[in-house]
Amino acid sequence: MKKVLIKTILISLSILSLSLAGCNKEKKTEDKKEIKKPEILSIPEKTERLCDLTEKYGFKFGVCISYSSSSSQAYLKLISDDFNTITATNEFKAYSLAKQFPSIENKVLTMDYSQADAIAAKAQELGIGVRGHALVWDAYMPDWFFREGFNNGADFVDAKTMKERLRYYITEVVTHFETKFPGVVYCWDVVNEAVADSAQDAFEGNAFNCRKTRDGKSNLFAEILGEDYVKLAFQYAREAVNKVNPDIKLYYNDYNTFQPAKRDNIIKLVEYLNKKDWLCDGVGMQGYIGGYGSQGGCMNPNDINLIKTAINKYGELGVEVQLTEVAVRNYNDDEATMERHAKFYGELFEMLKKINTPESSPFKAITVWGVSDHPGMSKTSYDYKMNGPFCGLYGEFYNIKQSYIEVYNTLKN
Repeated sequence: MKKVLIKTILISLSILSLSLAGCNKEKKTEDKKEIKKPEILSIPEKTERLCDLTEKYGFKFGVCISYSSSSSQAYLKLISDDFNTITATNEFKAYSLAKQFPSIENKVLTMDYSQADAIAAKAQELGIGVRGHALVWDAYMPDWFFREGFNNGADFVDAKTMKERLRYYITEVVTHFETKFPGVVYCWDVVNEAVADSAQDAFEGNAFNCRKTRDGKSNLFAEILGEDYVKLAFQYAREAVNKVNPDIKLYYNDYNTFQPAKRDNIIKLVEYLNKKDWLCDGVGMQGYIGGYGSQGGCMNPNDINLIKTAINKYGELGVEVQLTEVAVRNYNDDEATMERHAKFYGELFEMLKKINTPESSPFKAITVWGVSDHPGMSKTSYDYKMNGPFCGLYGEFYNIKQSYIEVYNTLKN
């Protein structure tokens, strides 16, 4: 019995010894792995913030912010170092603010401003402006918003009730931010992405190719109110800002705004909105530039020409223009591609610094969405496809990249 016990102990010790040797071996292997450190670049002669440089050419320099990043000291330093306008990624949108806890009155909503207020408070503290994004957007809007009693499964409301809800919501949100944070929200994207990409997704015979469906799902604002929902939203927004701060600008915001076919339909929309009463002050041009999800089509110089043409054409309508949600897409991090990315960014800002002239100065701001690199992105993720993992002016740890230096030198010289 003792021999068996001793043999068992020896075998166990042997196994334990092999296991420890394996662990130590794996640890040594891990120790040999090189941790890729960020390349530390600097501009020894830097004397001004990027936003101070852009202001000399008549436009603001902005960046996106989320509730989580609004408490990051590193990100807040990045903002205060170079930016003078911010846009919340999701926190100002209706699906973030409106909650499904209705009161007895059918037209009243319960609102949760906690995360949006945290962002607005931080902007107020930093002394920078906020783009309100966005009051009305069909995508991701909860189905219950359009139903009787705000109840899932109930019948859809009629047009009269929908108009009341739309006016109530827009007035409530605009009034809240201006009352609590006076002068902080200097413009609102009143309606987002209402122009369809193709005739198949639009109503027949409408004024501006109004979106009827998105990915096969109905635009419920348009389903209940028709294309008039866009004009109604701007009318209600104009009423609201006139009461609290008439200086707040009202924008229409969309993607593919520099592609000729959609650009021309957006021009029709602005003309439709401003035909009798001046409702729309500006166009927000989402700036996702390059191939979607792949390197093909990225950093194409002709995109800069298309953006320039679109800014000028919108400006001819007498409205302001901002580039919003800008991401110079890039999916590769080899040296040659990174140099090309920097060169493209420099050429983009070379165009922008010349777009405003004494005769016409429609361009008011650029807001960067893809501000930093995220090399760990999954290739199947939305952010990977929309931005690209190496789209940033900054690296993963907010270290400045060659693209940043190229932009700085372009604006400085």
